[in-house]
Amino acid sequence: MKTSELCQICAQNKWKYTCSVCRVVYCSVPCYRNHKANSCSSAAASSSTAPAPVLEDATPVEETSVKGPDDSVGETVADPLYLRPLSSLKWPYVPDETAYPDPLKRDDPKALTLRQYEDIATSQAIRQALAKHPSLRRMLTSVDTLRGDNREEALRRLLEQSQTEVSFTPLASSSRYGRAPERPLFDGDHNLTEEDVVAFKELAEAVELAVRGEKKDVLGLDWERMVCDEDS
Repeated sequence: MKTSELCQICAQNKWKYTCSVCRVVYCSVPCYRNHKANSCSSAAASSSTAPAPVLEDATPVEETSVKGPDDSVGETVADPLYLRPLSSLKWPYVPDETAYPDPLKRDDPKALTLRQYEDIATSQAIRQALAKHPSLRRMLTSVDTLRGDNREEALRRLLEQSQTEVSFTPLASSSRYGRAPERPLFDGDHNLTEEDVVAFKELAEAVELAVRGEKKDVLGLDWERMVCDEDS
């Protein structure tokens, strides 16, 4: 690049503008400010009479600054979320698969495999459902404290109820060992809303998708059949 084309302030970039007072050429706003503050020969003499120079087609350079905690303007950057490693999770007991499965038990409920547990733990659909419906964590925690018939009854209500609003009555066990003390599904007074049912069904479908994977012939959820069986 020719010397005559360089900025007379920084001598690095090609000049784009000309000082209206002393005709010095410069390339940017920072160079203009430096020139006016230090080397403009007529700046002091003409400051009282000459109008401020107008920069045509000048694009100011964005200045980066660090905003303090008390500044009202500034972008708040959220802390990154780190996922727990799979090795840190408490995996349930997974029995060994038999080498010769019984064909008569092909459609019977089976325990989940370790691979299926991993698919559930890494499912994006399950994570989205939990983030979309904060009440799911509370419902899952409450269901997890139940055992036996109480748990089955709670899951049946969460998956099959379709009324606009249903109040959870206390659950009681009717096992052969006697009637267990009645207890509500949720702590305190709580009415199960339609939104809660929809959220739990959405989570159930996400879990089913993770467990089934690419196997299209595996039996899945059929909400219409479940509702018909309940009505009959």
